[in-house]
Amino acid sequence: MARVELRNLCKVFPGGVQAVKEANLVIEDKEFVVLVGPSGCGKSTTLRMVAGLEEISSGEIYIDGVLVNDVPPKNRDIAMVFQNYALYPHMTVYKNMAFGLILRKFKKKEIDERVRKAAEILGITELLDRRPKALSGGQRQRVAVGRAIVRQPKVFLFDEPLSNLDAKLRVQMRAEISKLHQRLRSTMIYVTHDQVEAMTMGDRIVVMLDGIIQQVATPLELYHHPVNKFVAGFIGSPPMNMINGTLYAQNGNVRFRDDSSTIDLIVPEGKRSKLESHLNKRVTIGIRPEDLNENASQTPKPGISIQAPVEVVEPMGSEINLYIAIGKQSATARIKSDREPEINKPLVLDVTMGNVHFFDLESELTLV
Repeated sequence: MARVELRNLCKVFPGGVQAVKEANLVIEDKEFVVLVGPSGCGKSTTLRMVAGLEEISSGEIYIDGVLVNDVPPKNRDIAMVFQNYALYPHMTVYKNMAFGLILRKFKKKEIDERVRKAAEILGITELLDRRPKALSGGQRQRVAVGRAIVRQPKVFLFDEPLSNLDAKLRVQMRAEISKLHQRLRSTMIYVTHDQVEAMTMGDRIVVMLDGIIQQVATPLELYHHPVNKFVAGFIGSPPMNMINGTLYAQNGNVRFRDDSSTIDLIVPEGKRSKLESHLNKRVTIGIRPEDLNENASQTPKPGISIQAPVEVVEPMGSEINLYIAIGKQSATARIKSDREPEINKPLVLDVTMGNVHFFDLESELTLV
């Protein structure tokens, strides 16, 4: 397949709106890379520039070592799957999948072989004679993917392909696309705003904000070692709790006290040396909901416990999401419990301090 490289890629729209700023990224051959970020972060614009559907303001794009800035989309040897399926309503599934090959004047026998093989891979062989209006959303998306597969391109591009599907079908199609990548071993670039999709599908994830690539890493590296507050808060569901406060020294320990003096936590020894330069300065700590654990005895442990009233309880089956109040700030805890905590009653939660993240209040960069 192909290696894709972006060098100092920029896109400026009329009016001076800069959608993508100096993007540098290498996507290796056979890699599945997901571009993720909030709406308007530049991820779809980046994908469309790779496809040749959006003009590049500056920078370079290489596919398989070839500069493609001025190469038309049809000659880039890529296939794109769109959010809205983009199927021809008057054509059968078979003709929708075969259309691109017919335009390229492939022989009938090869077209038939490619279409039927792709249909078999996707489990849509029995749908080949139907038209799109007779298909469900999930079936239409399979047809759109099949149309891309028959092209046998160097690179597959997916632009939020699951956003029109219901929750259950999204989970199913997520797994189908991942299995498809393992089977085809193709280079795939996938755009989504859903961090769960990104975490479950990508070999590596590219997190974007305001047109700038914030971090490129594997899913677990992003989760455990975010480079800044935005990445930390964007990756993980429910999102990380962010609490502002001050670091100070006491009896040989580095401690953190929040602005409302509701919590007072002891920083683990392994992180102290890197935080000493921020003593008596305000910082932000990040605590993931799953790192707040119900204290079995409901007896606070000095330096690692938070005592907070419960505002909302969300039973999730084996786990419970709790919305709690830390001073004037709301936070979320995810606990395993056989009973539902009482609303408005204080609950003692122990913090897994080894997993707590620390961020500079101004730059929002990770301190440890």
